[in-house]
Amino acid sequence: MAEHIIEFVARDRTGITAVVTETGVIDADVVIRNIRSGHSGYAVAAAGRRRTQVRSLTVLGSAYLFANWDGSKRNNLHDLAFHAPARPVVVPTAGARLRAALGAVFGWSRSGADPRPDA
Repeated sequence: MAEHIIEFVARDRTGITAVVTETGVIDADVVIRNIRSGHSGYAVAAAGRRRTQVRSLTVLGSAYLFANWDGSKRNNLHDLAFHAPARPVVVPTAGARLRAALGAVFGWSRSGADPRPDA
């Protein structure tokens, strides 16, 4: 049985959707099937700790991946989720677009040389 080391997990509001191993990205449902069939094993080597096996558990008819390396009752596999850095999204307002279009037509510069008194 091949063993894969999970480096990151991808998740959404429903839970873990994919895992990232040294060989690539694998869908969580495929990982669950591989674990249950004994085809592949998956483990986590988290932050200098010993390897911890990833298990497939079923609760209320739905299967999910579970790993616990710190002895708590929580699913530590969620700690491996990649957090994308947040960046502000700048959305120009309609007024800014109109001002830019009028500036292009009338030759106003971007430095604020708008001849209108209220600008």
